[in-house]
Amino acid sequence: MSAPVRWLHVFATLGAGGPQVRAMQLLRHLGPGIEHVLVAMDGCTDVLAQAPAGATVRVLQAPARGGVLHNVKALQALLAAEQPDLVLTYNWGAIEAAWAARRLRLPLVHHEDGFLPDEAQRRHLRRSALRWWVLRGVPVVVPSTVLQGIAVGEWRLRARDVHHLVNGVDLARFVPRGEAGSQSITRPLVIGTVGGLRPEKDHATLLAAFAQCPESAHLQIVGGGPLADALRAQAARLGVAERVRFVDPVADTAPCYAQFDAFTLSSRTEQLPLVLLEAMACGLPVAATDVGDVRATLPFESGPCVAPPGDVDALASALKLLLGNAGLRRSLGQKHRAVVEARFAADVCLQRFADLYRATAR
Repeated sequence: MSAPVRWLHVFATLGAGGPQVRAMQLLRHLGPGIEHVLVAMDGCTDVLAQAPAGATVRVLQAPARGGVLHNVKALQALLAAEQPDLVLTYNWGAIEAAWAARRLRLPLVHHEDGFLPDEAQRRHLRRSALRWWVLRGVPVVVPSTVLQGIAVGEWRLRARDVHHLVNGVDLARFVPRGEAGSQSITRPLVIGTVGGLRPEKDHATLLAAFAQCPESAHLQIVGGGPLADALRAQAARLGVAERVRFVDPVADTAPCYAQFDAFTLSSRTEQLPLVLLEAMACGLPVAATDVGDVRATLPFESGPCVAPPGDVDALASALKLLLGNAGLRRSLGQKHRAVVEARFAADVCLQRFADLYRATAR
């Protein structure tokens, strides 16, 4: 009998962020026949609540951390013991695992989905040099044309090795509210956002912008993270606490969008966030910051609703524009749904990942 196919994934974290959710979607799309071994360098495995039933998943504890060379050798020992048919590494936090895979000459695909705030505007030269050293000749997956340009222009990777593969959305699960069930038209208008309560998401700017919106509007923030208490305190200082609802992280975000009349993204750094595509698939108008491929993904008519990152007044203007015009909300929502149907259907997008993985695996 042949040995089972084994793919080993190394993440900086398995918290419920975009790359991790996409990985769970891919496990479902790939189907049975592959054993997926998962390693979270920080020990967090929250996203496993979304692992598909029937998938063969095994979680390994990450080696104790030390210096860079210590980490590479420890990960090399882990990989040598597992002998995977493919190694999949995700973002800068897993670059040492990619290095270990290279030393063992294991088939490797690396993913880069974006940056923390310290690299949002300018990359660290040492990190860029190490990315070039470790990833040269390796398939590298990026979700945006902005990051594709950085990988080729700054990291000096060959263009043929950088694969621009966008995230996809399940169009049967993420649907406009009119198709999923109507709600009362007399309730307050709700602006919603989904994402971790971390600095790069810049909910502080969102709260300050929301404070300028009409008192009839409400804000719903879905997600958890280290800034939860600080953001609740900010809402109280701004006098909007009674109109802001904080919702803990959920395994299934689809029902959340059904409660929103408009979606907002206040991030200071993104590439092409999955939550934006989910909101668009749900037929929601969007007020967003001009980061990554966000402006290029939204239709031309959404231009007035795109604000510079960190600009409270501009984001407030975008929110007020949407809140004050039901016809605009409806027309933009329809255009957003059409964009996702044409470019971001999950099965088509996920198959591109699967094709690359299978072409690389031994």
